[in-house]
Amino acid sequence: MKSIQDFIELQLCFDGVGREVEVLDVIQLDDDIYRIEENPVFTENVAFGDVIRVKPSNDVSLYIETIEKSRYTRHNWLLSKEVIYSVELKILKNKIRNWQGKSQQVFGGIFIVNLPADTEVDINNEVQKVIETVQK
Repeated sequence: MKSIQDFIELQLCFDGVGREVEVLDVIQLDDDIYRIEENPVFTENVAFGDVIRVKPSNDVSLYIETIEKSRYTRHNWLLSKEVIYSVELKILKNKIRNWQGKSQQVFGGIFIVNLPADTEVDINNEVQKVIETVQK
């Protein structure tokens, strides 16, 4: 996994004219090729781990195509404040790292997990166990 200093912020546009822009952490692989290093929130055109081609235009980069799809599968939950700040979820986040995955929390309660597509972990069951434990 790359260190945080290897990431750059890319203003990525999906509508072709610069109106729908999302700023994402990426790693530049070539002049116009990047790997997405976080989960986009406002688009499903790209995902964490995708390798994409862009075209620079003024202050944004226009999305052209996905060259290589991510080897990760994305899972999302809207969790309560109690679950988000629980010790149990912190423990699960550590397990996710050990399973070679990545977790991310956005907008307070949206919990996003990316796990390798070939994982045998039942992440839905794992999150459900955390919810049930916290709600006891």
